[in-house]
Amino acid sequence: MATARYILNLKRQLNPHYKHANPSNKPLSKRYIKNLIDTYAVFCNTNQIPFDKPKIRFEQTPQIIPTTEQVTKIIGASTSKYSTIFIIMAETATEPEELRQTPKNQIDLTQGIITINGTKGHNNGLYRLKTKTADLLRNYMTKATTQTTYPFPKPKALGEAWRRARTEATAKFSEPDLAKIPLKNLRNYAGAIFYKTHGKDPISTMRFMRHKRMETTMFYLRNINLDEPEEYITIAIQLGTPTTQKQIIEYSNAGYTFLAEADGYQYYRILKTLAQNGTNT
Repeated sequence: MATARYILNLKRQLNPHYKHANPSNKPLSKRYIKNLIDTYAVFCNTNQIPFDKPKIRFEQTPQIIPTTEQVTKIIGASTSKYSTIFIIMAETATEPEELRQTPKNQIDLTQGIITINGTKGHNNGLYRLKTKTADLLRNYMTKATTQTTYPFPKPKALGEAWRRARTEATAKFSEPDLAKIPLKNLRNYAGAIFYKTHGKDPISTMRFMRHKRMETTMFYLRNINLDEPEEYITIAIQLGTPTTQKQIIEYSNAGYTFLAEADGYQYYRILKTLAQNGTNT
């Protein structure tokens, strides 16, 4: 195989005493092979050696999408400070670094709106937080250091806090699967919840996730379990009453989505799992 020959040549050039390309006989990862090829390409270029660099194609591994119950258990095991941050991440599909880079002047506490600067190739985005989440954020900001431009912790601190909460939740509920959920998968969870509760619309989900390409969004959507039974809570709001407008605003801010209008009533619904936990309502 040409690739194996390139690797062996590279090993010999860099280390004259190297005798075997893979002493452990373990399969080499594609990323490891790519790094070797890239290094060998630099070597060849420096020494003016002809080299037809092969392309390595990577297959994306399936993304873990935690359930609402799992997310709730881990967040419930964290401190009030970090639970607020994790709830925001689970609602806005925000990366740890993106939240860290959000300055105070991009947080509208009055309207409960947070503007995110995209990293890792994501677009920027604006999110209106649900009523309870906005209240948590206001309380968080009152305790944040007034001289700090960026009120959220660094990704390393967020990761450590998540792992502590995850370990505690795993022991408390005797659920080993909780220990397999990394912090970054809160973003996957947020995208799955948005997709399920907004008409299963991939274009809206792409905008919510701030992806630049639909192919990226579709990769995530393929991992969503659409066969999972969904139970909804439905409420009816009578039109034309003094409290109609207030009720519509309150339920919309709480995450209820419009379903239909009939006989002088508007009907809204929300996933039962979202209504029953404090993470997203």
